[in-house]
Formats: sequence, structure tokens, C-alpha cells
Amino acid sequence: MKKTSPVCILCHSQESRILRDSLRYDIKRKVLQCKRCSLVYLEPLSGVSTAYYASKKYRKSYGPNLKKTSSAREIFNAYAPFQEPIVKEIKHLLKPSTKILDIGCSTGHFLAALKGKAKTRVGLELGQDEVKFIRKNLDFKVYAEPIEDAKIAEGPFDLVTALQVLEHVPNPFSFLQSIAQNLKPKGYLYLELPNISDVLLSIFKIKGYEDFYYREPHVFYYSKDTLKALLKKAGFEGEIKNAQRYNFLNHLNWMLTGKPQDNFAVGNGDPVLISDTSVDKMIKNDFNKFIKDTDLKYKQLVEKHNLGESLTFLGRKGL
Repeated sequence: MKKTSPVCILCHSQESRILRDSLRYDIKRKVLQCKRCSLVYLEPLSGVSTAYYASKKYRKSYGPNLKKTSSAREIFNAYAPFQEPIVKEIKHLLKPSTKILDIGCSTGHFLAALKGKAKTRVGLELGQDEVKFIRKNLDFKVYAEPIEDAKIAEGPFDLVTALQVLEHVPNPFSFLQSIAQNLKPKGYLYLELPNISDVLLSIFKIKGYEDFYYREPHVFYYSKDTLKALLKKAGFEGEIKNAQRYNFLNHLNWMLTGKPQDNFAVGNGDPVLISDTSVDKMIKNDFNKFIKDTDLKYKQLVEKHNLGESLTFLGRKGL
């Protein structure tokens, strides 16, 4: 029997090209690109289960430290210091009366950063260990079901966020529809997700980065144009921007070695050229100021051309 070509979820075309035939960890699976609308996606598998994210298997392969499987506490500690740029993007929406839902909240590090900035914070997370961690250590409600199934008593919400989540979702239209049902009539949606136009992938074309970039949990890879088309089709209107949070030294590492740094914090922290305490303080400060200024200019340049590693969206359901 002839195998049926997959149908693009965005434009319904069955014409696609193969970009590559393997993913991170040398997993054999095709990466396809729609010839009509350019959406990039993994070759569909028969049945994608949310149990994958609820199990321990996911965290054994993916986390903030590439050398070990991180515990929920280690994940929280790794990501918590880097939430301020995200908070800044939604700061103007935060009021004493604000009710916010964070979908795919992981260990709750983003909602923890909003303590005192919103009236009601609610998380939704499929990872069992992460849910247990939140319920034991943090002070907000967390649900452990997909947004399509969850009955969230605290809703509807003024703001729903989904940070590095949309790329995991096999049915983004159902996902976005469920978000809309949990939003107030004038409520906002804020998204962050990987950008297929990432400068390391699209401009520098680093083979090691490409091998690392495509991974089994990410079933869709959006550009600014395909994300705009998806959101428009789902009935959302707003602004799409891009963000470069990994630092200049992280990118130099990729260029020189073709390999990732060991952990998230090194790539996302302030870049440092000299850390040796025996070096003259004035010299150390001058060199570190130089690399910090260079890092800022580099990130501005990358974002100017929409080449940041993440896309962001802030908008509302069309009224």
C-alpha cells in the first residue's frame, strides 16, 4: 500500500521536502518543510501521548544540564534567576487584580517570579515530579492535565502564558482554542517559542547546532511568518517579536566547537572573560565590561534581523 503523505496543519498541503532524517541523539525521524507555506515539522507518528511528558523519560534526555538528569529542585534553581526579561515583557499587564495562568509551567519558576505582582497565579504542568515540587514548595495552585481537558476553577484569566510550549503541541489549533476558552473577553495571550530563523541555524549554518536543535519533543518549528499565519487562523491578533537571550560567548562556543555548553546558566548569564580573583580588579572590570557591552550590541543586532533564538507573541483573541 502506498504511504500517504502527511498533511500540513497550516495550509493542508501534502507537498513537503525533507530537511533532514535524524534528530538529537541520532533518533531516526524525518524533519519536513511544507512546500507551500514553509512550516517545518516532524514526520507525524501514530499517536502522540501526553504521558511522555508526565513520565521521567523526558527529563532524562532534556533539561538545563546536559551532563546529568536534573531534579525538580535543580530545574527550579537553574531557571529561576532568568525570569526577569520575560516578566518585563508582560509587566504593563500586571495589576493587583490580575489573574494569570501559565501553561507548561515546569517547576513554577516563572509564576514564582510573579509573586506579589498578580492576584491569582495558576499553573498547568504534565510532569509529575514538577507538579509534586510545586505543591510541596510553592504557593499557587497547579493542575496536572492538558489545557484541552482541564477544568480550571480559578478562570477565566486576564493573561495566559505558554513559555517554550507551543512547539511541543501536536494540535496547536485545539491548544489555542482551549486557551481562548480560559481567557476573559479582553484577556491576553503571551507566547515564547523557538525561532526556526535562529541565527546559528539560518545564517551561520553550524552543523553541530543543527544536529542539536531538532529534537523529538519539538514537533513544530515556527518562523515569524508561519507563527503569524497560525495565530491568525486561530483568531488571535497581536505583535510578534523575537528575543536573543543566550549570550555572545555561547554563540562563539558553537562557532568554534560545534558543541553546546554544559548547562543553561552559562549560556544565559552575563558573559565573563576574566573570573580569576588574582587579576587586578581594574583590568578584570575593563575586560568584563567590554564583553558585556559587546554582548548587548550582538543581541540587538540579532534581534534587529529577527534572528533571535525565540519568537514572542503578545495579543488577544480577535474581537
